[in-house]
Amino acid sequence: MARSTNGRNNILRSARDTFADKGFDGASIRDIAQTAGLSLSALYYYFPSKQEALYELVHTAYSWYIGHARAVIAEVDDDPVDQLAVAVRYLARYRMENVSVSTVLLRDTERLTGDNATQVKDLQKEAREVMGEIVRAGIETGAFRVESSTLATRAIHSICNSLSLWYRPTGDLTPDMIERDFTQYSLRILGLDPSEEELDRLLGLPVNQAGMLDFIADTN
Repeated sequence: MARSTNGRNNILRSARDTFADKGFDGASIRDIAQTAGLSLSALYYYFPSKQEALYELVHTAYSWYIGHARAVIAEVDDDPVDQLAVAVRYLARYRMENVSVSTVLLRDTERLTGDNATQVKDLQKEAREVMGEIVRAGIETGAFRVESSTLATRAIHSICNSLSLWYRPTGDLTPDMIERDFTQYSLRILGLDPSEEELDRLLGLPVNQAGMLDFIADTN
């Protein structure tokens, strides 16, 4: 009997909300089942433990981000500045639209063990490389004036990842304001200080919204 994709996604959404609310250590497999509106036996049909539920959630989220981020970058030309701008804008939007799962990714991923931890570490590295490749290319062409691509990439990620800690849609700062400022901050890290006109141009580059609002998509 094939496992329903929609049933799996319902559990992943429940795992996302439960882990975000209680943390991995504070959550139980029963909590996930109750949030999903399922019995324990029904949940075990999909995931035998909360460790496996966390792994599937984290693996799905990172894979989704990597695929969509690369697609966004491919829509602009080869200019590292343009690519950096859309990559930063996408990451910032992803964090703002997915606060709950971002909280789980940044706080609970380290609770994975064994092969699960190994596979996710590879995905984390690949996710960092989305930005890292652009930074290295910009350094090589002279577009970016910074010595360490690794430190610069980590600094940019730190700025965007912090959104899961403090951003709420009811706050005074709008996504457009944050997107503009974070693009400016990221370019400054790389030795550039874009004018208002240049920022306007960079903010006008296309960033596909697909995949931001709910990375766990149901299929019929």
